[in-house]
Amino acid sequence: MLKKYKIVEVEWLDAQSGFSSPLTLEELEREEPVHTFSVGYLLKEDKDKVILGFMMWGEEDWFKHWQLIPRGMIKNIKEVKK
Repeated sequence: MLKKYKIVEVEWLDAQSGFSSPLTLEELEREEPVHTFSVGYLLKEDKDKVILGFMMWGEEDWFKHWQLIPRGMIKNIKEVKK
């Protein structure tokens, strides 16, 4: 039987990188992490990471779409009310 998972919104800061156009050191110093929000099924939460699932298949808990967010990047987690 399919497990019941909480649906959560994770607020987090995403890392940045680039390669499309060169930037000066001054321009790079102005870059900031991207304020990001992800909503999904809370599959796992521990001291190191949060794993969200977005698309489940069948009754065996197979996940086609998933996301692992390192704990140090997370600002807040809140349950989405059904």
